[in-house]
Amino acid sequence: MVYNIVLVGSTNVGKSTLFNQLVGKNIAIVNDAMHFTRNRKCGIISFQEFNITIFDTAGIDVCKNISILYNRILEQTFFAIQEADLIFLVLDVKKGVFEEGKILIQMLRKFSKRIFLILNKIDQVSKNQYQYHEYYSLGIKNIFLISSLTAYGIPQLKKYIKRWYMKFVLIQKSNTNDITDKVIKDISVAIIGRPNVGKSTLFNKLLQKNRSVVYDEPGTTRDSVIDSIVLDQIKYTIVDTAGIKKKNYHSIQSLPILKTFQSIVNVDICIIILDSYDGFTKNDMWILNIIIQSGKKILILMNKSEKLSILKRKKLKKDLLYKYKFINFFDIHFISALYNQGIRKIFFLISQLYNKCNNALRSRQLTEIMYQALQKYPPKMVKGKQIKLQYAHPGGYNPLTIVIHGSRLLYISKDYKRYLECFFQNHLNISGQKIKIIFKNKHNPYI
Repeated sequence: MVYNIVLVGSTNVGKSTLFNQLVGKNIAIVNDAMHFTRNRKCGIISFQEFNITIFDTAGIDVCKNISILYNRILEQTFFAIQEADLIFLVLDVKKGVFEEGKILIQMLRKFSKRIFLILNKIDQVSKNQYQYHEYYSLGIKNIFLISSLTAYGIPQLKKYIKRWYMKFVLIQKSNTNDITDKVIKDISVAIIGRPNVGKSTLFNKLLQKNRSVVYDEPGTTRDSVIDSIVLDQIKYTIVDTAGIKKKNYHSIQSLPILKTFQSIVNVDICIIILDSYDGFTKNDMWILNIIIQSGKKILILMNKSEKLSILKRKKLKKDLLYKYKFINFFDIHFISALYNQGIRKIFFLISQLYNKCNNALRSRQLTEIMYQALQKYPPKMVKGKQIKLQYAHPGGYNPLTIVIHGSRLLYISKDYKRYLECFFQNHLNISGQKIKIIFKNKHNPYI
């Protein structure tokens, strides 16, 4: 049974720091900038017997003039509250019982959820500076004094979470049948691209809900957002990442970029999303090269293609493949995330790509292909002696690696290595991932 806790509060009260403390990982980016957190961030509080899902949300500013962007950020917070079973209202104890806190409590009571009051930054005040009894006037029974920065009070809070869960949740679980579809496969996917190409719109369409804030302004997504969907017994865990550019970043931007790079390393497949009207920009090529170097499986999506005819799409694809020869190994799919065109097929392409690149390879099969390559185009002799390739075997799948054994392999040129990579790629019918070849040289002076 899934049980959800949501962290709610005004800006800069320490919600993201508390989130990281409870989860035990630095998942949420912590920054002093106002409204730095925009999307709800999901994490797991792990106990020996069970797990509880917790959401970090954007700060609520009751005095703020409502802009279109802030309204969409607020939507994500309200979605998280609606899905939650328990609300942690986080207040800055330095401010005392202030009008904004009272307004927040009145607003949260309309959701008819259980509320815990979390008084944070207790390490920054003396006992004479706050009146603990004043907070009981707010009408909330469960009040906790903590410091999310120093972890003071966190173990006690986690113990209470566990005790509360055991008391109220396990009783309900014993009276209900929790029926779920059997998941036979779990595929993780990251959506990567430069700012404002439609990553968050695609993320929402794939999940079939408004999970990430969408706004026509570069840099709207500041932190990676993770959610999942189960289709045909396959669980797709999808990561919406911050847009990246090849340039120097100031402090607020550099942290999201690091999170994006971490997402590339951690997932099975990277979707690089491009603007159909811009084609491949220098920034796109830089991003693609980073993903290729990571050895990940790649799917290229050309977004905003709703106004392109079939003939224009074919011509654009042909021009791209001619100009950038190395992308011939990757599938290119045209979509419109905004108008929901080509979205359903993405799951099929992801599953197909995952299966192709994870099929078991046999040493005999690889050795036969290697000898076919040698027969068609043998390596050049070095100092009157022949380079000998003897046998090949699999070396791993992430990235897809082939190990070739032989003698004098140190003399193989880059061109011949590229020839072998392409030969294996074509004969194994592998698209979406560059094959990596490792040469193991025999140290025998007589051969």
